[in-house]
Amino acid sequence: MRKTRALCAALACLMLAGSFTACGETNEEPVATETPTAAVTELASETEVTDDLPDTLDYGEDEVVILSTDREGWTSGEIAVERMNGDLVNDTVFERNKYVEERLNIRFNSIRENTDDCHVVVNKVSTSVKAGTHEYDLLGAACYSAVNESLNGTFADLRQTEYIDFEKPYWSQGFNEVVEYKGAQFGVTGALLLSLYRFSFATVFNKDLFTDAGIPFLYEDVKNGTWTLDRQIELTPIFHRDNGNGTQDKEGDIYGFISNSHLSTDPYWSSCMVNILRKNADGDYEFVFDSAKLHDVAEKVLRLYYETDDSMFNCLTVGQNEEQDHIRDMFADGAGAMATVRIMALESENMRNMEQKYGVVPLPKYDEQQTGYRTLMHDQFTIMCVPTTVGETRLDEMGAVLEAMGSISLKTLRPAYYETTLRTKIAQDPESAEMLDLVIDNIYIDAGIIYTSALSAFHDKFRVIIGSGKNTVVSDYKSVSNSAKRALTKMTKKLDKLVDGL
Repeated sequence: MRKTRALCAALACLMLAGSFTACGETNEEPVATETPTAAVTELASETEVTDDLPDTLDYGEDEVVILSTDREGWTSGEIAVERMNGDLVNDTVFERNKYVEERLNIRFNSIRENTDDCHVVVNKVSTSVKAGTHEYDLLGAACYSAVNESLNGTFADLRQTEYIDFEKPYWSQGFNEVVEYKGAQFGVTGALLLSLYRFSFATVFNKDLFTDAGIPFLYEDVKNGTWTLDRQIELTPIFHRDNGNGTQDKEGDIYGFISNSHLSTDPYWSSCMVNILRKNADGDYEFVFDSAKLHDVAEKVLRLYYETDDSMFNCLTVGQNEEQDHIRDMFADGAGAMATVRIMALESENMRNMEQKYGVVPLPKYDEQQTGYRTLMHDQFTIMCVPTTVGETRLDEMGAVLEAMGSISLKTLRPAYYETTLRTKIAQDPESAEMLDLVIDNIYIDAGIIYTSALSAFHDKFRVIIGSGKNTVVSDYKSVSNSAKRALTKMTKKLDKLVDGL
């Protein structure tokens, strides 16, 4: 007899009282966004949400092999952990997997690759599928790598499974909306994957430096709708202090803003509402890119980076995203009044042990006329896929596994990480917790970014432009847009062929 009830009780013990309360419940009016349906998940209380899996499912102790990227500090411990160790999130993942095993009578075999190359696991599955061998049942991989590989017919259409209910709140509705194509969908993400939250970009600010300068905390600007790029440009020079040698140094100087002209420029696509792809009425992807709008955004970003009297420090280390660690470390050492980071940076030891107090807000808007704040999620967030070699007979089983993992994660893992760890233990004041809700509630997923590999790295060109210090958006994107449109045509043909073959 299965021990489902006992395991449910064990899972419940991992959560603190009240961890199911709704996120972002304030007396403030909600901030509107251009496309509210693109939010990643519902952050409302979901204590009563359950899946509709039959109680009679029993897969006879079948082994389910999961291959995933388990990069230390990034996605480690997201899908599976070795053992319980007293850490709330770690132990919740462990108990979640035990619960699913017992509920469906399966056994997980988790193969985890600790690598900074997000293509490794995708390539392994691709090689296996091309060879016609069945080695893996589930894949957890970086979104942009996996969705690009899906164009090659490597992954099964999850909309064909009997048991995944894509309308449930433990699945990312924004992701579903973007990647579903004419009734087919080759990957999912949701509450079972912590990178859904951890890879979101935000602004951190040093409250002690703001207090010393007599400047109100940025929470006030956010709530007033005045947290804009112009406001950040205005604030950045105020905090600059040189150590006396007249040059920019990583140590000894204090900067108004610390960021990077590489990965950290990506968030401006979303925060300034510059869209790349959308679906038309027929469900086809089409370009909605406005080069004039991106030109205007570039004008402000270039002013922020290069016209603020050496008070902005550009971490130029490019390669395996080390620049993100440098931005985090400099800010944690008190060297910056503001910085652009991913939420995952807040979990680091040096941020937890930072001597000065800090706050969290969204990235600034383009201007005050923009209707709300919007968040970009680094395109390496994890999605789950099923290789086609799993076969039709076991595809429903994999759907049941994902559904069970998703539904229990909504009740246990999300509260353990988001409510208890992030909003309660890491956020240093109620205002930051409220701002984290605003960041996560307004994540926007653009198909033009997650399909970047298929589109000739369209959005990456903006990094090059900001790095050059010159606003060449109109001329550069004139040629890039033409090649990207041709690439979109090829991409669409591949998707149409996949859908027609189902």
